[in-house]
Amino acid sequence: MVSLYVKEGDFCCLLSPVDSDDRLSEPPVNPGFSERQGVTFQGPVCLGWRLLVDDAPLDPVADSPGEWKWTPGFYAGEVDVEIRNADNKTVGRWRLDVSPDPDKASREVFQQMLDDICKYNRALAIGQEPAQRQFGTREEFYDPIIAFYRLRSRVEQIHRALAAVNREPVQTLRPRRHLTLPHLVRRADRQSARAALRQPVLLAIAGVLPKEKVSFTQPPVVDTPAVEYHYDNPANRCLLYMLRQLQQRCSELTRKLQENVDKENFSETETALTPRWPVWEKVLSQLNQRLERASRRLPFRDVTRPELSAAGLNAVAAHPLYAQLWRVGWEALRRGIAGAERMDRLPLSPTWGIYERWCFVKMSQWVKQRQLFSKMAWTDPSNTADGKHQSLEGESGEGDRVRLQFQVTFRNTRGEKNEFWSVSRERRPDIVLDWTIGGNTGFLIFDAKYTAKDVLNKMETAHIYNDSLRMGYRRPAASILFIPVAGGAPWLEAQDFIAEHRVGVLPLHPGLGPPQWFEDWVRGIVFADTLNKPLEQTR
Repeated sequence: MVSLYVKEGDFCCLLSPVDSDDRLSEPPVNPGFSERQGVTFQGPVCLGWRLLVDDAPLDPVADSPGEWKWTPGFYAGEVDVEIRNADNKTVGRWRLDVSPDPDKASREVFQQMLDDICKYNRALAIGQEPAQRQFGTREEFYDPIIAFYRLRSRVEQIHRALAAVNREPVQTLRPRRHLTLPHLVRRADRQSARAALRQPVLLAIAGVLPKEKVSFTQPPVVDTPAVEYHYDNPANRCLLYMLRQLQQRCSELTRKLQENVDKENFSETETALTPRWPVWEKVLSQLNQRLERASRRLPFRDVTRPELSAAGLNAVAAHPLYAQLWRVGWEALRRGIAGAERMDRLPLSPTWGIYERWCFVKMSQWVKQRQLFSKMAWTDPSNTADGKHQSLEGESGEGDRVRLQFQVTFRNTRGEKNEFWSVSRERRPDIVLDWTIGGNTGFLIFDAKYTAKDVLNKMETAHIYNDSLRMGYRRPAASILFIPVAGGAPWLEAQDFIAEHRVGVLPLHPGLGPPQWFEDWVRGIVFADTLNKPLEQTR
């Protein structure tokens, strides 16, 4: 195992490696790294060696052999780092703990935001950043990136389990018929007797026919019962079924991830898939080839068909080596992310995405708890996701309706009135609260900005939303920005300023929810007739 250091001024700090045996739980995690804070790694000076962060190679430092510079992106969590030699073999692995930007949120606050999101809907926390967190395996949720991480984490276990099955395959007995010379017969049955009665040589030997009437040019044989060992049994058919499912998953992920890479757009705030794709593609290709080679060896080459059956599952469960391969394969194919038992480390959304989603979760709780909407019957938000945005809906028996939606798309409809549309280019605000209560209709825009500085420039978004977004004939009643830290522009946070100008800033984090005046202000907007009239009536 090679050593990896982090340079800290004139000193170097040695990182604790991950043991090469992936069967050991809870590998050491190296703290001390922070979002957007650059560091320099120092490793072995060897030609052709590379340092990879979540499978993306780092550029070496010019004129400094064995050194690499790394700046974590907009993410926080556990990150995997490895060194590969000139033969592309991993010679060392490490796990780093990247904390969030302390100017925006402390580690405890960020962890609380993640916990709140996971309690509401774990799918909102999933992303494609190198930072990872442990998730469960229950319920149905499929994403190609999540499926790859889950499959990739069990590649070595699949190889070991397959090798064990190839070494000690299960054989079973099956009956067969065998032609045997008479003096070698040890067992006979009725079919043997009937077959013997049709052979003149055997009848002559028994004295039933005269010997001079029978030709003895061919030696007599007896059709006798026998048994043989074979591999075409329910247990091997079940494992062949698992191999085919794993191969299908490899092919499916190769196709879908390639599509994601092809349509990926460059972003300064998200980690791209493109630098990681060559390694991912090779992992999938090698696993698929290994599975194909295994299917051509015993016991699978003698299996007539893949088949899932009760007899096969019982036989697999009763055999330790077969049960191990089945368990690892099933864990690699699972789709869920829920459950208290956390088994898989899966990638998270960027820190600003976590804050956006937490704001939606917080506003969902706020809307459901307010006396303003106390008569509403609310839907389960986990059942109203359409793949594009999350939605929380409430209805009353009087025909009133309230919706809180996450990242609704306001498309450019070339002036054609639609439910949600934009007079300029396509827009997607983080949170939209719309209502129809007592004949009044309107909507509010909330946009989360994970920043502690430059609040004035971020206010540009609120003004654009106020001017360009429409719901039918209506403009937004107001556009408010959520920020994690107060004080960037205090006057924008004032109640009177927001009430007068219909734009402003509201600090929001796990230790600070919407104030009471905010509920009173929303109440005034919802029941203010002049704010909810069509544009033609307010000109």
